[in-house]
Amino acid sequence: MMRAMAATSTTAPVGVRSAGVDLLRIVGIAAVVVGHVWTDPVTRAAVYPWHVPLFFVLTGYFWTPGRPMAGELRKRWRSLGLPYVVWFVLLFAALLAADAATGEVAEGAFRNALYGGSAAVRPFSAFWFVSVLFLLALAYRAVERFPVAAWALALTGLAVAYLAPEVVTAGPLGAFLVPACLVFVLAGRLLRQLRPHLSAPVAAILLAVGAGLVVTGLSAPLDLKAGDFGTPVLGVVTAVLISAGLVTLAEELDRRTTPGAARTVNRLSACGIAVVLSHAAVLWVLHTPPGGGWPHLAAALLLPWAFALVALRTPASPFLLGTDGPGRR
Repeated sequence: MMRAMAATSTTAPVGVRSAGVDLLRIVGIAAVVVGHVWTDPVTRAAVYPWHVPLFFVLTGYFWTPGRPMAGELRKRWRSLGLPYVVWFVLLFAALLAADAATGEVAEGAFRNALYGGSAAVRPFSAFWFVSVLFLLALAYRAVERFPVAAWALALTGLAVAYLAPEVVTAGPLGAFLVPACLVFVLAGRLLRQLRPHLSAPVAAILLAVGAGLVVTGLSAPLDLKAGDFGTPVLGVVTAVLISAGLVTLAEELDRRTTPGAARTVNRLSACGIAVVLSHAAVLWVLHTPPGGGWPHLAAALLLPWAFALVALRTPASPFLLGTDGPGRR
């Protein structure tokens, strides 16, 4: 969610990161944490229709065509695979220690953590997203030269998800979710093509239409980890409309962002992968109930982000944050 999606803005010179999109990533990560703290219908309606699809859309939006598969694998391993493995080892060790100390770790927790995907729960709640994004990038790289085949794969995967969600959630590391999630990457590629024609007012309309579909109940929230892509067709359309509106409006912020603010936002965004992978551990330690609580949210946001900001300046940053080194993205 971060380095995995290069952030060159259409409103900024080539090679310059979009502070607006980095800010959007921060908001999206915070929404993911909110969705893990509270599970009530209002919270689900507010964040689930868009918070995870947004990052898949961004993957397509900032896609670099033509990169060799070996290069794609190296890039995604550095930005996603390595942090996944490192955080998994750390949290698995913590789970072992907790089991040795209390004996209260749920039966099957270790097996489910190793299997990953939809089977993994606290402290590994969001690991499925990172593994799916990793596999999704490789899958799209394999089919990017064949757009018809890519759309056929995505729509077939989406149909399977609607008809048999238990099938798409059965794979290790969430692998069977990849074909259905490919539809969001393809939508991101389409958004990139249309972006020059999208103004802020148009983006606001897209966002309003997507939100309206949710508020009226016409489009049910998505829960991709559970293989739930919402109301057939409308759920995906809603996610794409909201994501397109947010991305466009975020890039419009670049003209209004000072260099100092942009650097701060960039640093916070660079911490994103660590927050995604570690925030559920905080909720696990706090035994956060389904009803959640503001102290739990504050802890799950502030502690991982503070830790990651420190790690960003150390030699550990490539392992914990997927960066190129201290202070670099």
